[in-house]
Amino acid sequence: FGNKSKIDQTDKNILIKDADVSLLEKTSNIIENANYVGTDNRGTFFELNAKLAKIFDDKPNISNMEIVDAIISLGDGRKIYIKSDYAIFDKSTNNSNFMGNIIVTETNNIITCDNLDLIMSENLIKVFNNVTYNGEKGSIKSDEVYIDILKNEVNIFMFEKNDKVQIKYKN
Repeated sequence: FGNKSKIDQTDKNILIKDADVSLLEKTSNIIENANYVGTDNRGTFFELNAKLAKIFDDKPNISNMEIVDAIISLGDGRKIYIKSDYAIFDKSTNNSNFMGNIIVTETNNIITCDNLDLIMSENLIKVFNNVTYNGEKGSIKSDEVYIDILKNEVNIFMFEKNDKVQIKYKN
């Protein structure tokens, strides 16, 4: 009956091609230069912009975004800017998960990290993994930072109890 391994390899190629087609069929929308805006009842306004957004049929409220810029405008006039390589935005909750080369700026304060969760329902920003903060008064390195954007309060954590947050003050 011929070479069985050749038949198996051909069948595998057909299966792979079929899987690629089914993945494409599950994508309902690919949007270039996507823009999402929203507000909460406390006067916080946000805007998310992405070079590309993908929405899949099985999760229509989730937008998978690439090359992302976000602006959070607070009721007191402050603005927080977030840039990242990727983000996942949930249209039903207005929450977002940012990933890759994240830079957060607010006035003269800059935070860089690997991951950031923007939880609009709690007015909370969680930055984590390789967190570095630089500001007018100094710098901080930690594993995780929680920022209450309405109260302007910050909690700084390390994942391991024995590890210490590194703080350097400027003169």
